[in-house]
Amino acid sequence: MSKKKPKEKVTFQPTYNDKPILTDKWKGYGCREDILNKIEERMDHATEKHCKVLCTRMDLRYPQGYQAPRDNKQVSSFLAKYIRNLKRNGNSPQYVCVREQSREKHQHYHLMLITNQKKHQYPHKLIDKAEELWASTLRVQNGKGLVDHCTKSRTGQKQPNSYRLNRNDHDFEQMKDKAFERASYLAKENTKGSQPKHQREVLCSRLPKDKK
Repeated sequence: MSKKKPKEKVTFQPTYNDKPILTDKWKGYGCREDILNKIEERMDHATEKHCKVLCTRMDLRYPQGYQAPRDNKQVSSFLAKYIRNLKRNGNSPQYVCVREQSREKHQHYHLMLITNQKKHQYPHKLIDKAEELWASTLRVQNGKGLVDHCTKSRTGQKQPNSYRLNRNDHDFEQMKDKAFERASYLAKENTKGSQPKHQREVLCSRLPKDKK
């Protein structure tokens, strides 16, 4: 008899490892600690390796009426092509990507990408390339609107979709905290747990063995 996988630990505290996170104890909005750990590890690794990094948020969605598969093969294929393309351009990206499905028919994916700022100063080209490769992966001609730039909240308020972190800046730690807080949205627990059996909810880049 196979053992049942233990439920992931959820925190409702306003901070995690002294960093602010998006939770609301009274509304029952918590963050999964396993996902917060993955984000923190990759952000720490990138900022240790590079003096300047760019953290970019984007969401991947399916077109209306599209027959999306229940597994993660398409997003895994997209991520492989996307990261390969960035590496060809001299970057060494880290990422955390989570699968979610709430009221929508299809699953969607939230992505936090961390890149060397010397290669990419701004997020626009990164998002444009993601849009191109996601459309190619889905085999659709028009990919416009399939990659959400994450510049507005659910209520329509403007919000940044990227953070530039520079170790030499006086506000480096504060900016890093802001980037982590924004990325903690990926760890929200209330839209997790609806994936088909044996399908992962979290896909992320590999870290060097000594960093795990």
